[in-house]
Amino acid sequence: MRTVYALFLTFTAAAAVVAQQGQKFELNPATPEGQLLQKASQAATDDEKIAAFDNFIATHPGHPATIYAWNQVQPLHLKASQFDKVITGAAAILAAEPDNSPAAYNGLQAAERKLDVAAIILWANRTVAAAKLAIASKKPADEDEAALWAANVDFAQQVIARCEYSFYASALKVTDPAGIAALYGGLVEMNSQSQYVAMAAPRYFIALLQQKDLPKAQSFAETAADRGQANEDMLLFVADANLNAGSFDKAMTYSAKITSILPAQAAPSGIAAADWEAKKKTTLARAHWISGVAAGSKSDWLATEQSMRAALLIIEGNTALNDLLPGAYFYLGLANYSVSKGAKPDPARRAEAKKYFTLCAAIASPFQAQAAKNLTGITAGK
Repeated sequence: MRTVYALFLTFTAAAAVVAQQGQKFELNPATPEGQLLQKASQAATDDEKIAAFDNFIATHPGHPATIYAWNQVQPLHLKASQFDKVITGAAAILAAEPDNSPAAYNGLQAAERKLDVAAIILWANRTVAAAKLAIASKKPADEDEAALWAANVDFAQQVIARCEYSFYASALKVTDPAGIAALYGGLVEMNSQSQYVAMAAPRYFIALLQQKDLPKAQSFAETAADRGQANEDMLLFVADANLNAGSFDKAMTYSAKITSILPAQAAPSGIAAADWEAKKKTTLARAHWISGVAAGSKSDWLATEQSMRAALLIIEGNTALNDLLPGAYFYLGLANYSVSKGAKPDPARRAEAKKYFTLCAAIASPFQAQAAKNLTGITAGK
């Protein structure tokens, strides 16, 4: 009797079953090997099938039907959470059938469920390699075989995108920063244009911060910002980093991206609306504050005043932002004082400067001493 075996794998709960066409071989059901496979196929429960197929594989490792047995039992191993066996089976099947992307994908699913970063990267790449071979394979002339081939090519095309998603989804579950970085690197290496690269970027950025690799975090965030792929946390980080480095124009540019984009953004999935609004206010306040300090450092006093007034609207009364208050008062005092000394003296601005220096001098901060000194000068009519 001629037996043609096929591997059936459910890609997702809603997906159609796909089949992997395999080698053809003659199997005599009267032989002990044939009887063992028949027993395995007719077993009443998954556990009995697993035991019978595993027995066949162990006792007949070189038999032409061994890969058939692996194809039948590997999905059952996955269902039974026998992940190491799934991966062993994937390696055995691919050695005989390099284009068997469903078997490779089973290996990836096992690696995902183990949350084994190295295995996820390995099996995502092996699945894609198998899928590309399947896609490039020649369509069989036989009508039935052609139908199996078409189903497998369709599966292969879909599974490539699923492998890219695996890097992103796994990075959300992994807690080790090195693992997250490895998954992001694996995704970029697989397809730097994948839709999941931008989605995974914030998680990778956090991993860099956790690893205390601040130069790399800054470089990565700036590149992402230039591509329009940076979120508010990344933009705020690079705005602050450039402010501290004296790159005031860049600090203002990144701050402006936040203040122009963030107000209209809806809460991301998984974040409560109230929590998102609180974060938006905090982020916007810091962005305005950074922009104000950067403008002040350039002696652009009108821009300083505009940014610091916008920051102050959020900062005052918000205890979470108390650290920004002295600086806001100081730069508002400095901006008003500097403008008041123009070609035409402005008493109203001078009074504003005195008010903000007074407020700043009353708070312990790095700005306190200079604010008190400036206040003394204003009071003396200087």
